[in-house]
Amino acid sequence: MEICFVTDSTLNLVSEEKLSAVGSHDVLVFGFNGLGLVSYKKELGGETEYFQDLARLSKQLKSVIICGCDTDTYGIFRHSAVIADRGKILGVSDMAHAVDDSEFVAGGNFRVYDTSAGKIGLIVSEDLFFPESARVLTLCDADIIICLFKKLEGPMPQIMLRSGAFANGVAMALCAKNYACVSDIRGKIVFSGAADITKTKIKIEKDYHLISSRRRGLYRDFNSGY
Repeated sequence: MEICFVTDSTLNLVSEEKLSAVGSHDVLVFGFNGLGLVSYKKELGGETEYFQDLARLSKQLKSVIICGCDTDTYGIFRHSAVIADRGKILGVSDMAHAVDDSEFVAGGNFRVYDTSAGKIGLIVSEDLFFPESARVLTLCDADIIICLFKKLEGPMPQIMLRSGAFANGVAMALCAKNYACVSDIRGKIVFSGAADITKTKIKIEKDYHLISSRRRGLYRDFNSGY
């Protein structure tokens, strides 16, 4: 799977000529700068066409496009990611956890999207810090998990990306402002870059760890009597 990351430019500023410099790709991933703030009220009213622009570009490039954005649902703000495949909007994933005090609230559940490039699971922003996020998407048979992050501050996003890939046996990619990276199933960073547009090829492989635990002494079910 060939993935192209756009870490700084907006969707409208990325032209076909600019993308042609990196050749063909199966998946094009924008960070949160890609769409900025999207108002569902304005989208539904025809005042803006952010999602349509995304769908048009995916049709033009004949590829999957994933783009981070902040969504405004009539005054309720969420961190989100929209995905389109060859001219069709497949859906919008929201950040499922609200972290600390913020105007951005928790959104919908996790989802794996069946695309022309394979089964893609999406993690939005700080959901990466919760191990169950990657676990749920792996159990839903994701071929790869892509995380859209706003801006990296400290090493934790990369650490959680590597540990999630290792623990769940699925490759994970991250796209943030001025940075993109990919971890393989061994938890090794196999690609990283800080350029506005970078491209890499990811080997789709899966590994399932057999886990056992030792219990000492007599074990009884929690609900059983003694």
